[in-house]
Amino acid sequence: MDDLVDQLTETFHVDPNALGKAAEQQAKRREEALVRQRDSRTDRFNRLRKLALDEEYEDDEEEVEKQQALDLRKRRPHIFRYADQLMLSEWLIDIPEMLSAEWTMIPAPVGKRVLVVASRGTTTAYNKAGRMVTQFQSRLPGGSSATSASYTIVDAIMSDKTIYCLDLLCWNQMNVADNPVDLRHFLLDSKLEEMPELAVSSKKNKFSIRKLPHCKCTPEAMTEMMSSDFDFDLLDGLLFYYTEAQYEAGQSALVGWLKPWMLPEVLNVPVSERFLAGKEDRTTQQFIESYNSTHGHQSKIEKGMECE
Repeated sequence: MDDLVDQLTETFHVDPNALGKAAEQQAKRREEALVRQRDSRTDRFNRLRKLALDEEYEDDEEEVEKQQALDLRKRRPHIFRYADQLMLSEWLIDIPEMLSAEWTMIPAPVGKRVLVVASRGTTTAYNKAGRMVTQFQSRLPGGSSATSASYTIVDAIMSDKTIYCLDLLCWNQMNVADNPVDLRHFLLDSKLEEMPELAVSSKKNKFSIRKLPHCKCTPEAMTEMMSSDFDFDLLDGLLFYYTEAQYEAGQSALVGWLKPWMLPEVLNVPVSERFLAGKEDRTTQQFIESYNSTHGHQSKIEKGMECE
């Protein structure tokens, strides 16, 4: 294993089939996303605060659309208010030149992607469409009667009785969405370590709330990660975050996604036999095209890349 890691350290041997026009478009969209995120801090802060406090939020540019949908919003306000607030990924088609130095990998367990909002003495999990999945008491700031004056928002994966935290938007009324990924992950890890009671399921904390491991995208770090045991039963895939990315609602070119069995082909990172299920006799590109066609995915990139 050490010899293999040494061979991988020098460079990534990327499958040329994973490149092409779609890769060029993805690289361009990364540059556009970095420019766009610098101009949206105030708007993002106001949006998150109003989400946490369950208040209406208006954008002047969307006033016409809001008026057209006003009646429907009144009938189903929460479906719209919490819809499309998660930062979603694209298939990692273009391999960034600075992947090893500027990107972080997180293993994602099989489960339901949710936005967890702890506010006004209760904790609510919403799916991507903005529908409430469940509501419960938690020890997150804002999530119980003892901390009802505060609020916390976390991007997470709900699996059985556990909430695995992917990213942090707000903690105890402190907005961190404008900070880079590496700082958000550091803050999230620190807060969860400061409150070990969050990991224990109880009457006051219905779901065990845990952090997920993460590593730099160096060949040796990813190889070590994929050879370790995870704190969950089933691995769905790997998320790749650009470390300078701020949290941005919607599909982002600054977050990539690969299935576990794709790592050897796309990044030349070895994985154990248990992660090769689902590969069958298809290449990564064939799988992505088939998956997108079957699930009706559409994207700003022609081939339509998005992960759940």
